[in-house]
This record gives sequence, structure tokens and C-alpha cells, in this order.
Amino acid sequence: MTLPSGRLDLHLERSALPLGDLLEFAVRRNPKRGFLFVSRVLGKHIPIRPQVAADTHAALASALPPLTAPHFIGLAETATALGEGVFRAWQARQGGGQQAAHGGGRVGGTFQHTTRYLSGHPLLLRFDEPHSHAPAHLVYDPGAKARAARELVLVDDELSTGTTLENLAREWLALHPHVRHVVLVSLTDWCVRRSAVQAALGVPVDFVSLSSGTFEFTPDPAWTPAALPAVTGDGGDRSHLLPARSVRYGHPDALHLPGDPADLLALTDLADLTGPAGPVLVLGTGEYQFPAFALARALEEAGLDVRWSATTRSPVLPGLAIRHALTFTDNVGDGIPNYLYNVAPQEYARILVAFEGDCQPDPALMSALGPQARAVRLT
Repeated sequence: MTLPSGRLDLHLERSALPLGDLLEFAVRRNPKRGFLFVSRVLGKHIPIRPQVAADTHAALASALPPLTAPHFIGLAETATALGEGVFRAWQARQGGGQQAAHGGGRVGGTFQHTTRYLSGHPLLLRFDEPHSHAPAHLVYDPGAKARAARELVLVDDELSTGTTLENLAREWLALHPHVRHVVLVSLTDWCVRRSAVQAALGVPVDFVSLSSGTFEFTPDPAWTPAALPAVTGDGGDRSHLLPARSVRYGHPDALHLPGDPADLLALTDLADLTGPAGPVLVLGTGEYQFPAFALARALEEAGLDVRWSATTRSPVLPGLAIRHALTFTDNVGDGIPNYLYNVAPQEYARILVAFEGDCQPDPALMSALGPQARAVRLT
């Protein structure tokens, strides 16, 4: 297909869904890579029903190879919810049932996600995402149980060259040479470097995805991307804003959701949602996505018409898959532009913007979302 930035040619080898149900296309505001695969099953750039995300998590978890006590890592910011969702779905398949799926149990395995934010928690390693507009990732020490894992499961929304996950795996294995198996999980796998990744890591590597194939992008030499906005903060410590217990530190049990949706409504003081009819939108903010998904899923199970999505720091040009865009400032003190895509506020009777710790959403975002929007701190 022809994009404003060049031509994108795809060769699809395998897909669990028709390609049009799995993804759309857009143009990154990024000279490093002038295209973007926009997932229709992720819940980041396109609002989706929570059930769609739950099915995605379950499908990927069911495709994992046999694992004993693995450590899962989801990549910030796009795949934090995807990574945790796959982890919890895997836990549930091991016999944890609803308790594991809702965060109440620890059935083998551990999880954390990478982060862009510096805090006082002990830092384990750094690595880069070469094609990203904001390449540096931080991985905090997730504790002895995670570091003793003999299997490493890395989750991202897309695998193109495989370099990002290779970089993370290489750094992890350097510190944990007892790891004997690496699994790379993605929604779409376009990697043609599988042998190179395997050779670089020196342990067996499995690739798990909903679809796989190859692509070739030919840039249009006449296309000049708009200048990138500021995409990194000042590198300051955000401990005063971020909660002390978090999945970024290896604490997936920091989220406690009751099994009864009615109890969750009361817990979050959202009983009024059962009032005026109309769709409800639940939004995560940046890296803080899975708790918003868990809330959205519980509301859906309670019988509400729910969509789920999240804000992002990724600059994407309007057009193609990006039909609406709101711009505002991040809520972690970086002072950089953030975005919300494909949300027309007037289409929703209620909009809940979930946030963590003291990371209150930008008033400009809340104003743009209208009087039906409210910020919700999930605990």
C-alpha cells in the first residue's frame, strides 16, 4: 500500500485473524520509521471492547511453549497491558483461575514492565529501542524470585527486526546466565532475523504471535516529516509521583480487584455508572494501562457497554487509522506532549481516566474530554 511517507509492501505468512481485523496503518511523526502498524486488538491507539483484549491475551498465552516458573517483561509503553494480560492469562491456565487473572494469586512466574521513568527503586539495567522516538528503557530490580527464573518471556506489540527484544534479552542474560529459554511474544511478527537473534542470545528462542510475515518499506524521498516534538523528559526522579508498589518493580499483586463486579463498582466509587445509558470509555494513561483494562473488563462483565484505550507519548500523523487526535501534556512531570487517538468524546456517556499515584491527568485533557469525563485513581 502507498502511504504519504512511502510504499509499504506486506507478505502475510500466517494470521489468526483477517489482517483487517488485526491492524490498520498510519504514518509516524518520526524520521527513523515513516509507518506504523496500528493494532485493532491492543487497546492503545484504537478503543476496543475489553473482551477483544482478553481474547488476545488468552490466545497468546495458549500459544506459549511449556514454561515452569518464567519471568515475563512487557515493553513500555505500548505493551505494558499486553504483557501483563498475557502473564495473567498464562497464570490462569496453570490453575490459578479467576484468582490469578484478577491479581489475587501467584501461580508460578513473575511479571514486570519496562519504564521510561527514574525512581528510587534499585535499577537493574538499561537498554535501547533503536527505531523508537524515545529509545531508552529502564528495568528495575524485580526481586529474587524473578531473577531466579530460568525462562524469560518478553512481550511487545510488534516484532519487526527483533533488535529491541534482543537488546533486552542480551542484557538480562548477561546478569542471569542460568536462563535457559527465551520466548519473544508479539501481536504481529515481521522478524527476518530469527537465526541472528538465536545466535546472539545463545539459548533456545521461541517466537509467539497472532500473525507473522515480512514487510518492505520504501521511503518516498519527497516526503519530509514534521519535526519531532520533545519526547524525553528531564530524567528527574519521579518517586514523589509514582506509587511505591507497581508492576514496573515486579509487583503485579499491587492491583487488587475483587471478583464481584458490583464490589468493584463500590470500591472505585463508580456506582453512578449504572445510571444514564450510553457507552463508557475507560482510559489508561501512558504506561499505566492494565489497571484501566481490568476496570473496563469488570464493568463490561457487569453489563455495561464499554470501550478501553490509553493515552500515549507516540507522535502519529493524522490520517489513515488516526481519525481523531487530542494533544495535551503528560502526567508524570516530563512536560512533553502526549496524545489520545481515535476518541470522539461526544460518543460516550461516561469517560473514566485512570491514573496511578499522584500522576493526575492534565486538566487540558479532562477539559477536552468534556463534562462526562472524570479522573479515577485505582488502588
